[in-house]
Amino acid sequence: MRIEDTKKEPEIAEMIEGSEGDRRRLSELLDGIRVGPGVDAMADEMREVVWADVRLRIRRRGLRMRIARYAAAAAVMVGVICGSWFMGGLRVENRLVAEAHPVVISTPRGVKSDVILPDGSRVRLNGGTRIVYLTLFGDQRRVEVDGEAYFEVEHDARRPFVVVTGEVSSTVLGTTFNVHAYSEDEDYQITLATGSLLVDGGRESRSVRLRPGEQGFFERTSGMLSLRRVNVDHVLSWQEDKLYFRAEPLASIAQTLERQFNVDIVIADERLRKICFTGEFVDGENIHEIMRIISADSRILYRNRKNRFELYRNR
Repeated sequence: MRIEDTKKEPEIAEMIEGSEGDRRRLSELLDGIRVGPGVDAMADEMREVVWADVRLRIRRRGLRMRIARYAAAAAVMVGVICGSWFMGGLRVENRLVAEAHPVVISTPRGVKSDVILPDGSRVRLNGGTRIVYLTLFGDQRRVEVDGEAYFEVEHDARRPFVVVTGEVSSTVLGTTFNVHAYSEDEDYQITLATGSLLVDGGRESRSVRLRPGEQGFFERTSGMLSLRRVNVDHVLSWQEDKLYFRAEPLASIAQTLERQFNVDIVIADERLRKICFTGEFVDGENIHEIMRIISADSRILYRNRKNRFELYRNR
């Protein structure tokens, strides 16, 4: 026996939101419900149970559709708000970058200092060093260095980090390296500790990509940039007040000692200036102890008056 209720079907059909195929499948499902002759008296009850279940499912589906519509509207609203906030924040950031002004930090000879840059990168400055950077970085993080500094750069693939030392620029994304580039020196040295570093020697030179343990050596007189392997621990030892000299001219050693101890060292004899020394001062030696060690060379004598040392040839 087929259960039919022509009165309720139009009502249900109006409540169903879907395609014609959906309504047809529901009708076929209802038409397929049959009962045996012995349960004819239960037909009405069964019919009501079936239609009650269908109505419940329809109401739930309608609720879900309303929730989905509300959620979609809320998502659009959030998108509008976030987009407005982002664009407003971007405009503010661009304005702040445009209004950023240079910051100049200098350390006197004999003094080391630590600096945190606007992007969170850290810089350790050696004595007699000067750096310049903006209060807020834009598309490029640029720092100018005159002296010696050790950099720990925060990684930011969108904004390269550029260190400018006279004619030489070094570009990184995130790495640690040392820059030795005093304006009075005859050469610049950029040493890579970790990561990757591109060093550009300017129009008259070439560019080299450094790997950890390598140093870009720039000769200012010739404008030539070369690559060499170095002991990174020795290069970075200035941060711990340790000094390593490897076949280094006395004139260059004197400059290092002046910055380390805030003294003046005068070498009048040009021949003494070119004498090369190899040595290590890693036990906290003071300037007087170092001078006595240097003067152990029979060719050299020194005299001292306050913070001024004069080295001269032993006749």
